[in-house]
Formats: sequence, C-alpha cells, structure tokens
Amino acid sequence: MRTRAVISAYLGWVMDGYDALIVTPIMPLLGQLFFPGPYSLLGGVSTLVATLIGRPLGSVIMGYVGDRFGRRVGLLVTVLGYSLSALAIALLPTYLAIGTLAPISLLILRFLQGIFLGGEWGPGTALIMEWSRWRRELTSAFVQSGYPIGVVIATLVYALFMGAVGPMEFNNYFWRVYIATGAVVALLAFAVRSRLVESPLWYRPRANPLALLFRQGSRWLGVGVLFTGGLLMIYYSTYLIYSDFLAHVLHEPGLIPGVMLMSTIAAIIAVLLSGPLALVINYRWLIIGTLIASLAYAPFALLLQPNFINLVLLAFIENFAMGLVPYVLFDKFETHFRASGLGVSYNWGLLIGGWAPMLVVLMTPMSLGMILMMGIGVLLAIIGTLALPRRSR
Repeated sequence: MRTRAVISAYLGWVMDGYDALIVTPIMPLLGQLFFPGPYSLLGGVSTLVATLIGRPLGSVIMGYVGDRFGRRVGLLVTVLGYSLSALAIALLPTYLAIGTLAPISLLILRFLQGIFLGGEWGPGTALIMEWSRWRRELTSAFVQSGYPIGVVIATLVYALFMGAVGPMEFNNYFWRVYIATGAVVALLAFAVRSRLVESPLWYRPRANPLALLFRQGSRWLGVGVLFTGGLLMIYYSTYLIYSDFLAHVLHEPGLIPGVMLMSTIAAIIAVLLSGPLALVINYRWLIIGTLIASLAYAPFALLLQPNFINLVLLAFIENFAMGLVPYVLFDKFETHFRASGLGVSYNWGLLIGGWAPMLVVLMTPMSLGMILMMGIGVLLAIIGTLALPRRSR
C-alpha cells in the first residue's frame, strides 16, 4: 500500500511539472490562434497567469475535500479534472472559428487546470507522508523529484513532436495532440489512485477543516507560506527563466535546449540528494547552507561568468531545499486539517514567488534583476526556516 501511495503521489508531481513546461514553448502559437492581433504574445502569457491564479483557490477547495472526505477522494478529483480540461483545450476551436468565445474559453479552462493542479499538492503530500512512518526525508526527496522529471518529459515530448512532424504541421494541427498528452499522465495517475487505500492516519473531522486550520494552525500556515514563497521566488527568478536570459541577455538561443535539460537533470540530482543528506545534517542548516551558497554563487553565474556550466551548477545548488519541503511542513499541521494546511502553504507561497519572472523582466540589466529577486527569496526562505523547530517529528 505504501508503494502504491508513493507512486500515485509521484505521478501527480510529474503531471504538475509536465504542465509547467508543456504550455511554455507554444505560448506564442496559442497567442496567434486564440488572441490574434498586436497583443497576441500577451494573450499567450495570460494562459500561464490564469493557471497561476487558479492554484491558490484549488489548494483551498481540494484541501478541504482531502481533509473532509479523504486524501484519496481529493486526489481522484484532481487528476480527473485536469485530464478532462486538458482534452477540452485540445479540442477547443480557435478565434477564427468562434471569435472571442475562443480566448475566453481557453482562459477558463486554464484557470480550471490551475484549480486542479493547486489541489494536488496538499492531499498528495498528506497521503504519502502519512503512509511513510520512517525516513520521511527520503520519501520527501523522492516525491519532489517528480516535478523536474515532468519538466524533462515535457521537453522531450516537445522535441519529439517538432522532429517528427515539423513546425508547419505542428502549428496547423499537432499542437492539439501535444496538448492532449497532458491527459496521459493524469489518466495513468487516476488508474493507480482508483486502487488506493485511504491514509491510515486520516479520520473525518467533526468541524470544518478550513476553520480549524485558521484557528489552530495559523502560525505554521504563515511560516509555511513564507518558506515556500521564498523557495519558489528563487526558482522562478533564475532557473525557470534561463531561456529568456540566454536569448535576450547572452544572445545564445542555441544553448537554450541544452542548458534547460541539463539544469533540470541537475535539479533532479540535488532534490534526490537532499533526503540522504538530511539524515546526517540537521535539515535547517542544510537548507540555510545551500541557500546561502546559491546566493553567493549567483553573481558569478549570472553576471561575471554566465556560461553553460555555471548556470547548471547554480540550478544544482539552489534545488537542494526543494526536496525537503514535504518533510519540513508535514508535521506542522494536525491530521484533521493537514491537506488544507499543506496545500495552502505551498500554493499561496506560489503567489509570492510566481510573479518573480515578470518583475525580473522589468529590471535592467536582467542579470541584476535575477540576483535581486533571488536575494529576496533567499531572505524569505531563511526567515521561514529559522521559524521552524530544530527537528521535525
């Protein structure tokens, strides 16, 4: 049962990472098809913003479901909802066919995807960590590696489509098939989760889980939002926008595929290593040490010697802390409001860090903007870490 719980949660993280990258390379195309005109690029970007806005709401809704009706129920709803919305986007007529209804429908569907993706983390983390009675550091790191694995899979799928059908055929029709692939991982996760047994620790609370969360767990909720918000600000202001940095600052667009792929692989290795290291090093000092090291290395990697190796090394150093997020937050929330507390902590933290790329783009030069936003993220994450107890239970 524990293995099935781990796999089901892992597939959810893969789905999340897959969605994060599947839309990114086709944003200009979506802009042309659904938002034609001078603001087509802005329209394409708005599809990501719609998902970002939906995630905090999803964490509240599905966190409530996961606490009130069971972790398993919440996880079944999220993957089913995500897969159906992905298929709906793949079948959606463009602006030429139905006019303004097309962009409105696209944004609504992306918003719904944000709700289902935002609802994934809370019940999923609660389920897997409740099944893991020992060495939760290792479980935390393994499951967190699912997100960058999803990014790698999405990168390879996009390259496969472009190589197999070419840009012209892809833009005409095969982008729909490409979008529909997002439902494959979700449906696979649904098949695994449909056979899940409920968490051994879960019980139906007598009171509203959200009311209990804000009444009894508000302290750790604030710490969790601060901690995850800082980590996600680091992630979104550096590694996630390497492609823009390479294209517009270094003027080396040819390096984008290689740097992004190797940086993601480096992130996977760092996340997986964080678990074993946390067994021998206090988790607070492991997080603080790697965050300070990444900030110290950032000026060299982004300003003084921005090259392939240094960008990959920066991604490696800054991702250690991400592997310990479930382990750090799991026991801060009682069982009867744990899914809500975990989901809200992570996805409301995303509201802090998720806007970093847009702020970086407004700064000149971009390198300094990346370092500045990363510094703010490191500060927030360290403050959140120091507010945590010396040891997790």
